[in-house]
Amino acid sequence: MNNVIYNTLKKKDYLIKNYLIKVAHELSLYLNDLLLLIYFMNVENPTLDIDAIRNSVYLTEDEIMVSYDKLLELNLIESKTITNDKGLMDEVISTDNILKYVTNDIQRDIKKENKSNVFDEFQEEFGRTLSPMEYEVINGWLDTYDESLIHEALKEAVFSGAKSLRYITRILQAWAKKGYKTSADVRKEINLDNTMVNLFEYDWLDDTDEQ
Repeated sequence: MNNVIYNTLKKKDYLIKNYLIKVAHELSLYLNDLLLLIYFMNVENPTLDIDAIRNSVYLTEDEIMVSYDKLLELNLIESKTITNDKGLMDEVISTDNILKYVTNDIQRDIKKENKSNVFDEFQEEFGRTLSPMEYEVINGWLDTYDESLIHEALKEAVFSGAKSLRYITRILQAWAKKGYKTSADVRKEINLDNTMVNLFEYDWLDDTDEQ
């Protein structure tokens, strides 16, 4: 086999991260856009070097510039100025925003999963399926209170034998007035091993109406 061909085929290929394919799918990127992203992600301190890009991913200058402008518009890349080893200023392409996009996407998925877990926990403790209204109430709590505080309030309701969303709402409101933001704040002030009947000024046990 010709040594030039052999060495060319043996060269290390660009690494394609799985999340790049996910980003390309979610943002409806074209192949040229993805190729340019792959190039930028695999080059240390990449620049808009048309010749280097063209020789690496086989795009024309026009194709490179169209995809470059699109990636800038989507805020997946940005042009930054850095100081090189010689003390001179270089304009490089930063791909940090791609990682931020993926991170935010993962966090959204985690939040959705946590929400599902909260609803599952309520249904398990209540021994029944939640009504649409109850889902709406719990969603409102998740937008207002820390999730750990909601878990703590549910535990208090179960402990007191009052499995009522209205009861839990009053617990959350009372804790909010006391400045409690997480379950850790509650535990600092309350000995959870003792009964909590006298925790607040009013009697919650008389208020067991379901939402």
